[in-house]
Formats: sequence, C-alpha cells, structure tokens
Amino acid sequence: MKIKTHRMTKEYSGEYFFILAKGNNAGKPLAKPCPNCFVFLAKDAVEKEQFYWLCYGLWEGGFFRQFLTGSVIPFIHLDNLRQVITTAAEKVAGEAESINKIMNMITLLTKHHDTLYEQLNLIKRAKRSLMYKILK
Repeated sequence: MKIKTHRMTKEYSGEYFFILAKGNNAGKPLAKPCPNCFVFLAKDAVEKEQFYWLCYGLWEGGFFRQFLTGSVIPFIHLDNLRQVITTAAEKVAGEAESINKIMNMITLLTKHHDTLYEQLNLIKRAKRSLMYKILK
C-alpha cells in the first residue's frame, strides 16, 4: 500500500485508484483522477478492491470529516488520510469473508441508488415536458 499526491501529468501502471483530497467529500475514492486528489498504489487487484471499498466505507461513514482543515475549502492532509486508512485496515484484518459480504452489499446498494437517481431524473424531465406542453 502506497498513497501519494497525484500529479495530473503523471501516468501510473499497475493497480491504483484515486482519493479526493479537497472539499467536503475529501477521502472519497475515485476511479478517475482529478486535480485535487491522492493516488493509492496497490500491489495487486485484490488489494486495490479491498482498499477502495475500505476508503468508500470510511468516507460514507464520515470518518475523514474530523480531519478536514481549512476555512474556505476544506482538505485532508496526506498523513491524516494514511493514518485513518491504516488504522481501519488493522481493525478489519483477518475478517476477509465478512468484508467481502459487506463490499458486495455496498456494491448492490450503490447500483440501486444509481438506478433510483436516474429514475428521479427521468420523472423530473417528464414533469418539465408536461409543463412545456401546457405553456407552449
């Protein structure tokens, strides 16, 4: 496990994902890079998947919020991010089976959330369309 500050000009090989560094969503894992993020370099695909979902759970649970600093745009220091991830990884070590179950449930819930979000957007568009027909 290695976490570094991402440079937009840098290309990475192997298994990796990105972690948002600034804003209220700092700590959120990302598949694609952005200007204000860290990169998590994993040894293999299994480690990448485990730490991606660990970071997702930490972010969703608000574990990074207490480490946000900055008055205008909050951000998390790299050392604090490493500390939170390392501590959480130590707590869940040896519980691979239950972690895999939880990761699968989170994946299913995320897909369901995305489907519902898309349905809400379609309903919103249908309402606009109906109002447009009336006011035309």
